[in-house]
Amino acid sequence: MGPIQSLQDLISMLWRRLPLVLTIVVLGVLTSFYMIVSSPRVYEASAVIQLDMPAAIDQGTDSSLPASRRVQLIEQRLMARANLREVIERLGLFADTPLSESEKLVALRSSTRIESIAAPGVSVDSRMSLAAIVITAQAETPATAAAIANDFANSVVNRDRENRQVRILEAQEYLRSEERRLNEQLSEQERKLVEFSARNEDALPSSQEFLQTQLAQLTETETALDRDIMTLQRERLSLEAGGLAAEMRPPASLVQQIRTAEIELAQARRTLAPDHPEIRRLEENLKLLNSGTGSGGPDVIRRQTELIQAQLTKLNEQKAGIALRRTEIGRARARAPEVSRELEAMTRQQRRLQDRYNEISRQLAQVETQQMLMENDQTERFVMLERALPPEYPAMSNRKKSAVMGAGVSVGLALVAAFALELLNPVLRRSEQFARATGTRPVISLPYRQTAADLRRRRLRNLYMVVVLVLGVLVALWMIGKVPGLPSPGVVPMPTDGMG
Repeated sequence: MGPIQSLQDLISMLWRRLPLVLTIVVLGVLTSFYMIVSSPRVYEASAVIQLDMPAAIDQGTDSSLPASRRVQLIEQRLMARANLREVIERLGLFADTPLSESEKLVALRSSTRIESIAAPGVSVDSRMSLAAIVITAQAETPATAAAIANDFANSVVNRDRENRQVRILEAQEYLRSEERRLNEQLSEQERKLVEFSARNEDALPSSQEFLQTQLAQLTETETALDRDIMTLQRERLSLEAGGLAAEMRPPASLVQQIRTAEIELAQARRTLAPDHPEIRRLEENLKLLNSGTGSGGPDVIRRQTELIQAQLTKLNEQKAGIALRRTEIGRARARAPEVSRELEAMTRQQRRLQDRYNEISRQLAQVETQQMLMENDQTERFVMLERALPPEYPAMSNRKKSAVMGAGVSVGLALVAAFALELLNPVLRRSEQFARATGTRPVISLPYRQTAADLRRRRLRNLYMVVVLVLGVLVALWMIGKVPGLPSPGVVPMPTDGMG
């Protein structure tokens, strides 16, 4: 049978092993107490922002993005160095800590969390999937945690409209400058097209049909000129032949010559055009006869011959002009493929500029619509749904529960150690134990008389327990920082140190 059979045996065992039990209990309680003290007190507060989506949806840059991307953009704006520096100065964070500016920014950034709440029944990739934003902040004190969360939430709500207005103004400025630039390029391209078309008018694709018609007209005109030239040449030969005959026959009367000239002129007017050179020659001959100077036949023939020669020279000049024009048309038609390629390239460039100009105009109209919707308060906006309140309990530890569990574990370990020592040294110390072990009761039982050495060991034993208790209390006070001049060694640095 074991050495412990009753409550009295248990009490006797605890009394004998009290120094060991007390040592284990004190050490266990101090260890658990150190773990409790070293666990940081971090308070967490959250603010909720709702996304209000009116009937007239703004088609801005952010509103067309999925919820995850939009929350990422918001977090980037809030966690920017300049914004974090303003929050630290505004709330007076890290006032009593010797941290550098970079360390302060890292601490504040790591203690803040931004999450999104998706709208139910909406695709994740939809721009309407964002229902709310939750901003959570951690700090050493409840008030500081709530103040940080509310400050970031106010920044989202108050600066969102300002940021959107700035983006719209920047977009308008860029689009208008781009529109002016494209307009200038279009004007320049149109000027180049006009100059190119003017320089290569005959080689343009649209002029080829006209040139073909003009070639046919030139051929007809040249044929008519050849016919007129041949007629004038025949008349000149007739005059020359008539002059020789006139010298061989007696001169006719002036009246007969005038009559003959009138008949010839009347016949020519019936068959020839009014501006025909033959008509002008006959009219000139008639004038000479009527003036009385035409009676000299050789002189009249000479003058008529000179007039015919002048007409022939003029007709030959017209024919040379036709030949020159035909040569120009041939050269233009030879350059037509190259001119067509250059014109097509210039036209494509103009179309590209025009398409870009139309796209910029469409985007500018869209941005102006956004501005109008914002001025009429018809765009989406962030609304503070729930402000952060100071939390009542820390977010990362439960000290009372940890203390009770640490004390219970220490007592259990002490009892196990004492019981193990009893098993290793099973001594019968009382008459009841002797009776249970042998089945007979002793006839006589004498109490143990302590010697001087036993009394000295007992006093040392009691002194040891008092020292253990006193040292345990002092160490506990030192851990919680209640000993003047001795800071607590158990506080673990956290990112939120100095934020409260």
